[in-house]
Amino acid sequence: MNITITDIAEKAKVSRMTVSRVLSGSGYVAKETAEKINKIMKELDYHPNLIARSLSSQKTKTIGIIIPKTEKLFFDNYLTQVLSGISDISQERDYNIMLLPVNRSGQQKTSYLNLIRSKLFDGLIVLKAQIDDPSINELVDSGFPSVIVNHRKYSDKLNFVDSENIKGTESALEYLYKKGHKKVAFFAGSLNETNAKDRLQGYKNSLQYNSDYVFYGEFNKGVAFKEADKIIKLKSKPTAIFCSDDYMALGVMDRLKENKINIPDDIAVMGFDNIEIGEFYRPALTTVKQSMFEIGKTSLEALLDLINKQKKSPIRIMVKTQLVIRDSA
Repeated sequence: MNITITDIAEKAKVSRMTVSRVLSGSGYVAKETAEKINKIMKELDYHPNLIARSLSSQKTKTIGIIIPKTEKLFFDNYLTQVLSGISDISQERDYNIMLLPVNRSGQQKTSYLNLIRSKLFDGLIVLKAQIDDPSINELVDSGFPSVIVNHRKYSDKLNFVDSENIKGTESALEYLYKKGHKKVAFFAGSLNETNAKDRLQGYKNSLQYNSDYVFYGEFNKGVAFKEADKIIKLKSKPTAIFCSDDYMALGVMDRLKENKINIPDDIAVMGFDNIEIGEFYRPALTTVKQSMFEIGKTSLEALLDLINKQKKSPIRIMVKTQLVIRDSA
């Protein structure tokens, strides 16, 4: 039997328009009425025709998620947790999501605008945006509903969700200072991303800042592992190392341990992110927790507020961080 909106409306004793509003997620419907309609649709095993629904509502109920193209996409703890948060809200709000991998090194200037012109999406979320990405400005200037994640930039049109990277770094360095660490080295991430620049700024704001102690790990465990040799060769070594993400911290720890340098007695090590493996490393990694799952949820909620005109640009959300004290510092 082919169940229609009319069948749902008759059983719920409401108009077809009320059922359409529940399906589209737009327009006011009393909570009790919406729950009754959703229950009837479930009982009758009703599945809306997505094409017909998008034609009638002018909405596709699909969100495009722009991500960096990489061979190890699902090994990236940040991306997977943010996407998990986005997925959680998309299921709750009955939206589809589509991953859109972009090769940023060879990207065409109009790539994001082409996605808008395709009319496949109600809105776009951009993950791990780079500072020098010209398509970000074009996307923002277009006025199309969009939220940039992990990219803090203040403008009248740009909507972003990010962690309190500067405050999180400052709190970590203050903790190290109180533990007696006055000489702290810093491993920066990729400075093409605003979170890396903000964490470096947090170090510059600290009492322990020393330009000779800044190293560049590019948010890469292997690169940080090699860069740690520079610290090992120093005559005046730091008593602690703060890394802009946990993967770099784990790379640094591996190299220090290979050289019989005790952690934390000889050199303490801290990271940023709170990835799961850090808890099970030995010594367990002290870190700054940013709730990546919460960032994902918040970004899609903000985007849906824009799409449904419940909020206007600019939306600027900074998610709080938290120190997680373990054995490495």
